[in-house]
Amino acid sequence: MTRLPAVALRLALLAALSIPAAAPAGAPPGVDPAAIEAHVRFLADDLLEGRGIGTRGGALAAAYHEAVFRAAGLRPGGPDGYVQPVPMTAFLPDQEARVAFEHGGTRTILQTGEDFAVVNCGLPEGALRGRPLFVGYGIESAAEGWDDFKGADVRGRLLVAFVNEPGRDEPRRFGGRALTLHGRWRTMLELAARKGAASMLLVHTDADAGYAWAVARSTATRPTLGLADDPARLPVGGWIREPAARELVKLAGLDLDELRRRAERPSFRPIELPVAVEVRSRLASQPVSGQNVVGVLPGAEAAVVLTAHYDHLGIGRAEAGDSVYNGAVDNCTASAVLLALAQACARTEEASRPTLVFVAADAEEEGLLGSIWQTRHPAVPLERVRGVVNFEMANPWGRTRDLMVIGAPRAAWAHWLGPVLAARAMRATGDAVPEQGYLFRSDQLAWLEAGVPAAWVDGGVDYEGRPEGWGAARRAEYRAHRYHAPGDEVDGDFDYAGLAQLGEVVTELVRRMAADGPGAWRDDPELTGMKR
Repeated sequence: MTRLPAVALRLALLAALSIPAAAPAGAPPGVDPAAIEAHVRFLADDLLEGRGIGTRGGALAAAYHEAVFRAAGLRPGGPDGYVQPVPMTAFLPDQEARVAFEHGGTRTILQTGEDFAVVNCGLPEGALRGRPLFVGYGIESAAEGWDDFKGADVRGRLLVAFVNEPGRDEPRRFGGRALTLHGRWRTMLELAARKGAASMLLVHTDADAGYAWAVARSTATRPTLGLADDPARLPVGGWIREPAARELVKLAGLDLDELRRRAERPSFRPIELPVAVEVRSRLASQPVSGQNVVGVLPGAEAAVVLTAHYDHLGIGRAEAGDSVYNGAVDNCTASAVLLALAQACARTEEASRPTLVFVAADAEEEGLLGSIWQTRHPAVPLERVRGVVNFEMANPWGRTRDLMVIGAPRAAWAHWLGPVLAARAMRATGDAVPEQGYLFRSDQLAWLEAGVPAAWVDGGVDYEGRPEGWGAARRAEYRAHRYHAPGDEVDGDFDYAGLAQLGEVVTELVRRMAADGPGAWRDDPELTGMKR
């Protein structure tokens, strides 16, 4: 068991026990901005060392959530208490990993972390040699009438593919500008694994991936985790930076831009690249036990799950002398809303509420692993769950006139939220950057694939007291400069009233969800199309 610093644990317990006073009889529970700020500041402190999965800081964050749940009076939702162990395997990065191209006497050696980032998750010999096969976008979908493989035998092969999807300027192809599940890079690696490929390199551009190379590069600098029983694991997978991909394709006598034009066509067929490629990466792994923290407030038969992940990236590559990835927005703000709601809802009468399941999920940053595990081993049977509200990178910049909802089925969320927002003179908006595919990049996806209506709910971009466009610009600045970087810290412009507003809206939303009929949205085609 990890030994937590005594002073830190005392601080966690002191904060957890500082519960706001009870609401007046018959009044909805208030969500206190001061309580939210206290949770954010503690969880984002350097003391927690970035809350890395399986680390001392991660264990301290889990202990803090458990202390809050206990003090609020939630019942344990894990198998033997509040903690639900999540068995995982960590595949360790190889700083000496190498990718080399050779053709016509020309040999090019790429630099790990600068030109490529891969992880060995199952290649015992640690080396792979051969000619790569370019497979377009690496997508196979009968529903979309798209097949980039065209029956090619890719067993044991090294594959190269673009990430994202073709047809982003065509609304009728896939999701048009909005990314679908097919374009998610993890989906591509999983499909390649099921087809028996040995390796896959995805060509990275900021526009295709939705984030900078610094984010993709983390594959080469920190362990990569997977569930211990994951059957769809590619032996070697990762990223190749666009300039290096251009060099590979040029050695093959081809042009990367022309290959992209071909990959945009439904008639595309895999293309052999006549270049000898060697990928070297040492295989090293170790078991890791993650920790979901689950608390239950008993109520009516209908259940609603409220969730936020508490993990982040821990200690990593230093930027400007700072190596702690605090993750204040990603995801302390969201965790703080979850904790404040647990405290507030616990002060309501049991007969007045649905059964509420609070899930502080681990390992979201490694592919939603904690949430996938929770859907496989839920605190209450999934058939009782009317829906799931996920908090992710929650808005710390003030109150908004709009609410962002990213989830499915859309008809269900419009039905549930309509009266709630109308009463507050607010409106619902969707994903402001649908090309980045946030529907598939946070914990709501695990629940959607389990067949449960789920959405990421957050404040929007139309801020009270701010000029038009301010909110979109503020969020864009965060994504460009702070997301998955040490600079994601508690900032002087944080305004916790927006987080309290989110908690209060969700309180009313939960009541609407619970009042709906059981299974009303389970057969919606938008949801059934995502089920695993």
